[in-house]
Amino acid sequence: MIGMLPGAGIGFALALAACSGEADAQAEDAAAEDVSEAGAETGAEGHDGVYAEDETGGQVGADIVDPLNETLADFHAESGRDVHLILAMSTEGRDVEAVAEEQRAARDADALIYVAGADQALAIVGQDLEAAFTGDTELAMIAHFEENELAEGLTIGVDAVIARLSE
Repeated sequence: MIGMLPGAGIGFALALAACSGEADAQAEDAAAEDVSEAGAETGAEGHDGVYAEDETGGQVGADIVDPLNETLADFHAESGRDVHLILAMSTEGRDVEAVAEEQRAARDADALIYVAGADQALAIVGQDLEAAFTGDTELAMIAHFEENELAEGLTIGVDAVIARLSE
């Protein structure tokens, strides 16, 4: 787990990913909130195919989130295993690993990647994921975030977790 990441650029990368107008951002935020509430009520089977969630108020565009969601949905369809990605702005002062683990448990997911952009915090948690693997994967993601390559960093993380859970 990587906690606070001074100078890691996650927050800046998320800010650069902003791509929609105010109305679109409000609509996306409301939709994400509805899906999040439904998932909390119904568990893993009730996520309606949503594996990659933008909880940044629309700062991350569908061009980044949708392909990741498709990859994660395909993995679930092939393996029966749930991997989730949550893009948030903040952990609201809480430990990022604790927040990630709570979100993983709420979704009954095998693994979860949690990115809190404004906090520059990142955690990968899950069953069968040892600390060396998660640490290395987080560092690989951060290398892309530092170059303002949000999509590439997220893809590296998603692909690594899928590969590990496929072993």
